Amino acid sequence: MEKRLALITGGTSGIGFGVAEALAGDCDLALAYAGNHDRANNAAGILQKTGTEVKLFPGKLSGYDDANRLVDDVIGRYGKSPEILINAAGRIKDGFFMQIDFPFHDELVAQHLLVTMALSQLVLKPMYGKRYGRIVNIGSISAFYAKRSQVSYSAAKAGLTGFTRTLAIEVAHRGITVNTVAPGLIRSPMTEGIVRYLESGSGKQIAKHIPSGFIGEPEDVGSLVAFLCSDKARYITGTVIPVDGGRSLGDTGI
Repeated sequence: MEKRLALITGGTSGIGFGVAEALAGDCDLALAYAGNHDRANNAAGILQKTGTEVKLFPGKLSGYDDANRLVDDVIGRYGKSPEILINAAGRIKDGFFMQIDFPFHDELVAQHLLVTMALSQLVLKPMYGKRYGRIVNIGSISAFYAKRSQVSYSAAKAGLTGFTRTLAIEVAHRGITVNTVAPGLIRSPMTEGIVRYLESGSGKQIAKHIPSGFIGEPEDVGSLVAFLCSDKARYITGTVIPVDGGRSLGDTGI
């Protein structure tokens, strides 16, 4: 039986790589990444040991033209459009809204929200024809758990919630599901600063912020995403599921 093809943006590190590991063996993988070629080649080598066909697609993703180029490249090299799309690429830079030049806000919202919308639109028509598709967006608890210095990041991730829920309604009748997974603090290159800070103190410092008492790993997100991409999750669509050790539940102290 032919394996389904999964396109994962940001698929060579952090949460994206955790998702790739969870899908490896069951899917062929098209991994898009921004620029660290050594890390990308190392990731591909690890995944290929599972017998999975892995192809790498370097390049920035900042708007529709970049998204269109990526999808065309994937189709050209695999001979088909992805049946599974994981939107995991993005970056974050903390800083108070008034103190960061606006072009950065513009760029961040485009990377996290507009590129996700563009890629989703580009892969949907073939999904319609197959009456099957899985789109999983990697959001963040920052969409609904306010944190100072993340205004544009929170706005983009909140936008993903509306996009996910509304698109899910439009495409559900064709066997296509659209969901968002909203991680909390997950160990990754993007979070290494805050992880280092929390782990430099006592365990109480971590437990103060995360009820489960530990920092999440990429595989904690990857396993859920893999389930949402499976046939067992065919009746789940339009959801936003936190993976955060209880962090977004509210105040854990006095």
